[in-house]
Amino acid sequence: MSRIWSDAERGWMSRAIELARPHRTHPNPRVGCVIVGAGGKVVGEGAHRGVGTSHAEAVALEQAGDAARGATVFVTLEPCSHYGRTPPCADALVAAGVARVVVAAYDPDVRVRGRGVAMLQQAGIETAVGLMEDEAVRLDVGFHHHRRTGLPYVRAVVADAEARSDEAVSVDIAALISEADHLLETTVSPRLPTRGELEGLAEHGHLYVAIEDTEMIGSLRRAGLVDAASHYVRIGENHDGLAAQNGLRVIDAGEIGAGYRRIDLERSPAGWPPLVLRRAEASIPTHHGRFRAIGYESLEDGRHHVALVRGRVAGEEGVLVRIHSECLTGDVFSSLRCDCGFQLQEAMHRIGEAGRGVVLYMRGHEGRGIGLIDKLAAYALQEQGRDTVEANLELGHPEDNRDYGAGARILADLGISSLRLLTNNPAKRAGVEAYGVRIIERVPLVAGENDHNRTYLRTKVAKLGHVIDMEDHSRRRVRGETGED
Repeated sequence: MSRIWSDAERGWMSRAIELARPHRTHPNPRVGCVIVGAGGKVVGEGAHRGVGTSHAEAVALEQAGDAARGATVFVTLEPCSHYGRTPPCADALVAAGVARVVVAAYDPDVRVRGRGVAMLQQAGIETAVGLMEDEAVRLDVGFHHHRRTGLPYVRAVVADAEARSDEAVSVDIAALISEADHLLETTVSPRLPTRGELEGLAEHGHLYVAIEDTEMIGSLRRAGLVDAASHYVRIGENHDGLAAQNGLRVIDAGEIGAGYRRIDLERSPAGWPPLVLRRAEASIPTHHGRFRAIGYESLEDGRHHVALVRGRVAGEEGVLVRIHSECLTGDVFSSLRCDCGFQLQEAMHRIGEAGRGVVLYMRGHEGRGIGLIDKLAAYALQEQGRDTVEANLELGHPEDNRDYGAGARILADLGISSLRLLTNNPAKRAGVEAYGVRIIERVPLVAGENDHNRTYLRTKVAKLGHVIDMEDHSRRRVRGETGED
């Protein structure tokens, strides 16, 4: 849930970021901490200065002493929740009696992410996350990238021998390389580092690789091992196809020396999927068989999702999966304006018969992501003659505003490496695959056509690309993919 931060809060978090910036802490993250007491006075501050030194929170708490009781803590990274060389910082904050903790960014390590915040909240401490998150991540982008992906943060510098002999270019390359916190290897020959070499260096944070051939950028990108690139080209040289060729996009350009231009390229992925935590699990008997209901919380937006799991799915090939967008009107009230409820029941029926599969019930997808109230407003516009797409657009929303990152994370947590997706919506398949999920088959799911949703179905086919044979659908009166899918 987003909130508005005050200028004073931003100022204190900025101070925490600046405290952390100068220190070389690898392989640990840079962390800064500021403690603000009564009357808005800073009573303690600190930063982690390197391996074997105290954590930022511990330094700030020691400086604050008794003044920490009832104070607000601003820290750039979620307080640690596990024992290492030092006890958990979350415990130290609880023991100090602080009243409130403001965190810039969650710990990106999936093994501990969210636990520090949970410990603080369980102790009754008001805890908020997200103030200046982007700035905090940029403070130590290599650490965040590696902890999320297990891969190094790689930047490729592409320059041929002639370009590197130009003093202005070589100085610029040196400046790029100096941005790396922990430069481990910079090659100047046209050699493509192997995936094994790069993965072996993953624990070490940033890595800059100087290569000569732009084709190598594409190879690194396809291996998931390059996150940015700088390419030096002669002024006037045609580079229009560079982005398309390598799946990269131009984000900046500037003249280097007398004859060269540097083109900065960066991947344009769907983004990192939101991290999720299992919060509860229970067995649920249904008309379609017994399922395990596993409750997840998305740490990015606080939404709760449910995975209904039937049978063994971890490590199995081609697991039957339905990613179902919540629809209160259809799923709960049995509305005939859509056939979401019919789809949900049909998916559970098929998975029940198969004896193995998952129904992911995704919250926040109501009305293709516009929310319940605006969905009802869209219904009102449809009663005035608009179709479902026109209604969403008139309300200021995209045609489809859903994201499948949390669903991808849940599937990964369930140990599903490949799946058969129950959907008639090719865009849903693309949206899921954007997060690295391997879908080996799209399985049609037809359910619930009736006199109230037939026009709606045709709009979904005509304007949103759903694959439904309307003639066969009408004749057999079988169930079809519509609603919020």
